[in-house]
Amino acid sequence: MKKIINKLDIIIHKISIGFVIALFTVIVVGMLLCNSIYINTTDTPSFVMNNIWNYLAIIINVLGIIVLILLNKFLKEKFPKNKYITIGIFVLYFIAEFIYIKLVPIKPFSDMQGIVNVASSCFKEGMEYIYLFPNNLPIAIIFFFLFKMYKGIVIIKLANVICNIITIYFAYKTYKNIYTNENKLVLLFGIFSIPAFLYVNHVYNDVIFVAITTIILYIITKEKLMRKDIIILAILSFIQFFIRQVGIILIIAEIMYLILKKHNYKAALAIVVTCTIFQTIYVTQIENRLIPESEKGKSCKVWSFIEVGLNEQKFGFQDGSYSPKWEAKDIVERIKSLGGKRLMTLLAKKEYWLWTEGTYQVQRYAFGNGLPDLFYYETPITLKVSNPETSKVRKAFDYIMEAQYFIFILLSLIDLLIKDEEEIKDKKDKKDKKDLLLYFIIGIFCFYIPMEIKSRYIYCLYPVFLIFAARGTMKLQNIIIKNRQNK
Repeated sequence: MKKIINKLDIIIHKISIGFVIALFTVIVVGMLLCNSIYINTTDTPSFVMNNIWNYLAIIINVLGIIVLILLNKFLKEKFPKNKYITIGIFVLYFIAEFIYIKLVPIKPFSDMQGIVNVASSCFKEGMEYIYLFPNNLPIAIIFFFLFKMYKGIVIIKLANVICNIITIYFAYKTYKNIYTNENKLVLLFGIFSIPAFLYVNHVYNDVIFVAITTIILYIITKEKLMRKDIIILAILSFIQFFIRQVGIILIIAEIMYLILKKHNYKAALAIVVTCTIFQTIYVTQIENRLIPESEKGKSCKVWSFIEVGLNEQKFGFQDGSYSPKWEAKDIVERIKSLGGKRLMTLLAKKEYWLWTEGTYQVQRYAFGNGLPDLFYYETPITLKVSNPETSKVRKAFDYIMEAQYFIFILLSLIDLLIKDEEEIKDKKDKKDKKDLLLYFIIGIFCFYIPMEIKSRYIYCLYPVFLIFAARGTMKLQNIIIKNRQNK
């Protein structure tokens, strides 16, 4: 049995590394030529050819990376084991985030507003939204408890800031688990990641979900899993699935890793059993009490999200056609009506846009959709960012964020393509742990082939990109140093 699993592991590894290298290559080459954009005013995805500002933004980001490398070198030389440096970095980050929240006091809108209404009214108002989208009940429950601590939207935004810090810190710790050494570039890349910084204004489930996801990656990549680690891993696996059902992808990746790499069948079984038990308790004891049986027919099923994902006009981006009436037969009819060629074109366009938009649509959630009365109060910043069509600040942020994403993916590609001496000497353990991250990336890619897309849906991979990009940077540095020494 073990031999069969080992052979299967080798096959899956080759497929995984090849697929992600191909994906990252397409992203890098595509973003050098074509700019995938999100049009805020019409809530529409589109494509335009790159202009001089795209390339200037790349140059600015390259210079920024060089500054971070020099800063990292300085910290290693001057404060090699000083833990207070990391604490100091996070304190400054928290202060900067707090200032941003105060300067851009955006009100929740769209889905955010629906969830906040439900949570702040103790599930007495706005329940029609939950009846339609019961998948958002878990985040409404979490917000309900946060509002118990403080009755103001700022409590959720501050929770987002804390989750951001958790994400960056555990991405840094996960890097150490995989590569056996520390690399403060992960911290620095995370601190200066613009989308992550701006996303704290997004009163939804993304930021919390990413934080828990990163903790899971840290625990599962430990050298040895103790019993307490397995218990925590199993509970957190359910929580991230509870918050966002796309979390099933990470659960599958965990199980594959534990079986194929570690042959730890007990840990894999513990995750499955724990998630099943807690999900059953949630559905029977919480969801069924908050959503009456008479209202369950009003909810959008998975077929509704696939129907939206197969709309040709916006190539899988939401078009407002959500409905509880969609069934599996409607999906079959949609696929037949599209035909093979149009279907493949649609799927290619939606995946290409999803993976090359580069900003995770954060501009919309950080600065609003341009509608009136969007802020709790006016500040000098709100006047400059309120209009998505005329705001030069918003446009500049778009260019910089796209370029930053491009650089991170390019550096990640370098990490996957180049093997350094450490990986050659101890290649199995590092390869095994990196494969877990590859499973996660491929799972997300496959999940959104049929489903409705938004570029923020791959935001959950942001800590993975941090880890790969930091390692790619180190490899690039080593190549440059070696070339200099040889000359």
